[in-house]
Amino acid sequence: MPKNKSEKNIEPIAPQGLHERVLKIIASLPGTTVLDAPTGYGALAHKLLEAGKHITAGDINIDKFRATRDHPDLRLVRLDLNETTLPLPENSFDVAVSVEGIEHLQSQWSFVRNLWRVLKPGGHLILSTPNILNIRSRLRYFMEGRYEHFKRPLVKDKSWLCDVENYHISPISFFDLQFMLESSGFSIKKLYTNRFAEKNVLSMLIKPLFRLFYLHKNYRDRKRNRGEHSDLYKTILLDEVFFGECLIVVAQKKTVVLG
Repeated sequence: MPKNKSEKNIEPIAPQGLHERVLKIIASLPGTTVLDAPTGYGALAHKLLEAGKHITAGDINIDKFRATRDHPDLRLVRLDLNETTLPLPENSFDVAVSVEGIEHLQSQWSFVRNLWRVLKPGGHLILSTPNILNIRSRLRYFMEGRYEHFKRPLVKDKSWLCDVENYHISPISFFDLQFMLESSGFSIKKLYTNRFAEKNVLSMLIKPLFRLFYLHKNYRDRKRNRGEHSDLYKTILLDEVFFGECLIVVAQKKTVVLG
């Protein structure tokens, strides 16, 4: 299908390298039916269509969708991702993709459970969100009381409208996301990042100090009968978590019935 000029120049609403990484992950997974939500301007949906996928693209504002709307393998739907039940059929997608969406939502748990519901048994979820556990974000929180990528506090009736409509309102760490996913019927298979934004000489020198701190903390936990948490501390020190700009979690739907 020929491309028009607008299709070639769709501006991705995503940090550098994120779409490229997600596309490589999707190419490695089985299946052709993909849910892209939120789809934004349709930059990722357009690339997935080019790759031969059958796409359902959803967003609360589909008027901003700039990719072609008459592609035979595209279904464009208006979705409020905060809804308790999304108007999508159960067990219908091989892959669900949510790029930089969950941090905008009030109802994160409902969203994750909806993604589990609409995936086929054994289907995969690719979900990305700003990494609030990287070294830069931790230092910013220490100095300013806010995370990286969560710039200004919202103030009722005073914040700019563009902030209210587009602001990251729900920061979520990897561990919170892990608990949410595993409690909703997913198993996490792999953790990626779009780029190691803060992997420099200074941060590399700091990392061993964190390792010593976590070793000591785990020793104290065991000594006080608070459990063994070495796996948790190893996760914090993964390059993807310690240096990564965005977290990209690949999870798989367990073939069990949720209670």
